[in-house]
Amino acid sequence: MDELLLLSRVGLWAQQQFRPVTAPDVPACIAETLTTWLRLDARIGPTAAALSISTSAMRKRLTRSEALLKRSLLRSPSAVHDQWLALRALDLAEPSEVPRHFAGLSGSA
Repeated sequence: MDELLLLSRVGLWAQQQFRPVTAPDVPACIAETLTTWLRLDARIGPTAAALSISTSAMRKRLTRSEALLKRSLLRSPSAVHDQWLALRALDLAEPSEVPRHFAGLSGSA
């Protein structure tokens, strides 16, 4: 799977998937919440704990992500899988291939 995610066109797709939550006018906590949630297997409680926020604040941030992405994350497994694959592709990409505003999404950054 990682070999496919390393393809340059997949990297571009991954960037498109996260572009709405990394826009300059969107608080950084929205992308941080989404990526942490994805890394913690889309579990609200552990994500809230990892971010030191309440579960209601966690849900509000995910709702904001949903609005920005124009996709349901809490009800649609396919949207979650798309975002997880996009995050994995960004994690695998060479730092020079990832635009600066996406660099914070990478778990290795």
